[in-house]
Amino acid sequence: MKPVLVVITLLTTLFSLAQDKDEILSDIENKYQVINEFMSTDALRQYHTEYKYSDTSKKGPLTFYYNGNELKYILHIYVWGHITYRDEFYIWDDQLFFQNTTHTIRYKDYRKKRFGKRTIENITLTLTDKFYFKEGKLIKCEFKNYQNSSTTLKKIRANQMKDISTACDKANNALEKFEILKKFQEKEIKNSRDLPRSISKTFEPEFNQTVYEEDN
Repeated sequence: MKPVLVVITLLTTLFSLAQDKDEILSDIENKYQVINEFMSTDALRQYHTEYKYSDTSKKGPLTFYYNGNELKYILHIYVWGHITYRDEFYIWDDQLFFQNTTHTIRYKDYRKKRFGKRTIENITLTLTDKFYFKEGKLIKCEFKNYQNSSTTLKKIRANQMKDISTACDKANNALEKFEILKKFQEKEIKNSRDLPRSISKTFEPEFNQTVYEEDN
């Protein structure tokens, strides 16, 4: 094959792959918006419980969101030291297509003022990891971070910061945790179609039994 034909073939292949990736990301974005619209209108039924697994440091509120009997979204929030974790899992046809993890770190620091004086300020550092999947295969990874302080008048918001493409060394952790959570909800919920719109699970220590409370 002539060198020119090789170059043309290579460019055509690269263009086709880029086009396929754009179509996949567009499909992910559409599904993401649909699920968020469901949640914003309180259309999904919710199952509230606690994360209980071998890693007790991740213990915290765990919520499953269903459209009928289809799991669409999982939210897990937990605190470890000075860090608050918010793990979000977006699901379509029982497969994870997008995962968003937000780490919020709070600490105190000194800020130098005029005339050499120093004052203590509260710092909030936010870090976000985003993972995009297609049928269990990783498509794209993004990262961003920003910082606010108690002395800052104009606070930085997440949508003001641009996502940056990054290495995907944490993507397997997202898939593994999704499988753990999915098995957990399958074990706890026999038939999600029987759930009311919102149901919470609480424990009564005196009787060692489970009580379900329906939200009207």
